[in-house]
Amino acid sequence: MIPIRTARPDDRDAILSVAETSGLFAPEEVPFLAETFDGWSPDASDDPRFWLLSEDGAAAAAVVPQPLSDNAWNLQFLAVARDRQRGGLGRAMLRAVEARLAEVQARLLLIDTASGSEQAAARALYAAEGYAQVGQVPGYYGPGIDRVTFARRL
Repeated sequence: MIPIRTARPDDRDAILSVAETSGLFAPEEVPFLAETFDGWSPDASDDPRFWLLSEDGAAAAAVVPQPLSDNAWNLQFLAVARDRQRGGLGRAMLRAVEARLAEVQARLLLIDTASGSEQAAARALYAAEGYAQVGQVPGYYGPGIDRVTFARRL
């Protein structure tokens, strides 16, 4: 089993490193992730968001409640360092997210990803884990790059 834990504020560099080395995020997207992480505290009782990190620092995830919903959540970020991809770490991280969501009795998990070839493995993982593709927004991320939305009842 791959140990996965709640991230701590001092994990910021490790999480950003995962984003930078995953091959899934453009350099201009990483500051947004940093800003999102910086605005979060694992000890804030009024902030339900959470970040997870594998003990070896090679995978990370961020999950937020979906506003104006009945306990639906959104997986905003899941990445694995490129040199550790295709080894089960992404699947383990997704299952750790689902386990945490079970603790808060989440009803639905939404996942947005891109239609490009660099996200093909992620889309295959989500489908293999029982997530249904429920939507596609043409050109959302730029010309020819669609937003692909997956969902699964938990």
